[in-house]
Amino acid sequence: MERTRRGPSSIDVAKRAGVSQSAVSRAFSGASVSEETRRRIMSAAEELGYRPNALARVISQQSNLIGVVMGEITNPFYPEVLEALLLELESQGLRVLLKHLDGAQNADAAIEEVLAYRVRGVIVTSSFVSAAMAEHCAASDVPVVLFNRHIRDVKISSISCDNVDAGRMVANLFLDSGHKRPAFISGNAVATSNLDRKKGFLDRISERGGGTVPVLGNEHSYAVGAASMRELLALPQRTDAVFCASDVIAFGALDALREAGIPVPREISIVGFDDIPMAAWAAYDLTTIRQPRRRMVREAVETLVARIYGAPLGTISLVPGELVMRGTLRKA
Repeated sequence: MERTRRGPSSIDVAKRAGVSQSAVSRAFSGASVSEETRRRIMSAAEELGYRPNALARVISQQSNLIGVVMGEITNPFYPEVLEALLLELESQGLRVLLKHLDGAQNADAAIEEVLAYRVRGVIVTSSFVSAAMAEHCAASDVPVVLFNRHIRDVKISSISCDNVDAGRMVANLFLDSGHKRPAFISGNAVATSNLDRKKGFLDRISERGGGTVPVLGNEHSYAVGAASMRELLALPQRTDAVFCASDVIAFGALDALREAGIPVPREISIVGFDDIPMAAWAAYDLTTIRQPRRRMVREAVETLVARIYGAPLGTISLVPGELVMRGTLRKA
């Protein structure tokens, strides 16, 4: 059987340069060696085509590696978040170990996996962490920060849009512009971000004397938005305003209305959430709540770095959402 060819090792470089293996390690890690020794090591490494194993260095000593555990990326909001996280962490001299989860899988096992790489900290986004794992993280010397998620009554740092307040803002928008029969199309039923948007919306409708609000949907997807809108159109009393828990849901709802020949916003208003780039496209022109993701990412990284250097546990930051008015909300 043909063997895979092994690349040159630090031992090979040490032999070629006439130094110890530890001198090679010190030279590549930036530790103190004489200039003459460093020159001989670098020359030998270039001749042999040697490159140090970055992962081995990460595992053998304290690293500048940050674990990022990310769940759903079908919502275009999260690839943008990932890009912003990479840029922000790298600006702090940190590197990323990315762990992607499938579907609604929670992050517990993934956190255990990335901890094995001796990461300095972990950021968990668009996924679910059990209360038990959150408690474990809170007691750990490896800080964990939740992004756009939070866990009540557990001392773990989190950064999130103020989803309750944003839901209340949308309810006020609808009622102030004369809508009488609002509805809500939900995202993932167990995500705290979705639950908070729904709570803020329904609570404010109730406080202002509104009636029962139909709630449909269970996933942040175009298909769920379209199917839920068709269900709403089949109700005996048609809704006149729909709050969608994400822009992706809203796109499905808008296309279902087009399919049915129902003009937006003259007969039904639609408001989304996230303000992903497609929301501004002329085909959708979607009124939505913008999550200020750059600010949220910056705060998440700042919180993580502060925790690495001993800041207290359990800081919770709520960042206000921003209303973006476009063409899918009927004005008073």
